[in-house]
Amino acid sequence: MTIKEIKNKAEKNFKRIKLRDDIYGFQIQPNTKFLKGISRKEIDQLQLLFGFDFPWEYREMLLNIGGLDTLEISIDPDGEDEIKFNDSFYQYPRDIEKSNWLVKEIKEFKIYAEEALREAGFDVSKIVGYVPIYSHRALVVFADKNLSPVISVWGSDIIVYGDNLKEYLKNEFLRF
Repeated sequence: MTIKEIKNKAEKNFKRIKLRDDIYGFQIQPNTKFLKGISRKEIDQLQLLFGFDFPWEYREMLLNIGGLDTLEISIDPDGEDEIKFNDSFYQYPRDIEKSNWLVKEIKEFKIYAEEALREAGFDVSKIVGYVPIYSHRALVVFADKNLSPVISVWGSDIIVYGDNLKEYLKNEFLRF
């Protein structure tokens, strides 16, 4: 399945989403769509900003997906907090500062990130950087541009959320 196919299938699923008022956390709202991606030239400029070349799958994602057109919503099941809205899908270069917290957290808990990646079969000596993608999920960038694992980071609680970007996108957006 291509990134474009994942995008189209996710948008179909977003049409059927029913908001839940019995769970905590942000939810994608019904009828959400992905924003248009960016150009190859903009991707090249973004790589310069990050200081490393992106995996092929991430370049494909950036060409096809530029974020979400609707803010995620959080409804407090206890009714004690007001409804909150958030934009968790990082859009670059706009969100470089906004996403820095995640890179800092990965560096702080590097041993846990590397342990999770090693257990998944990755050679952590070949990591060149990290790109926050969505909320507390980050793409791990390796020297080998065919690799594109995504990790989920919550302090020292770090797991591989997808062995590659396509698997991650399916886990994140096709589970509805």
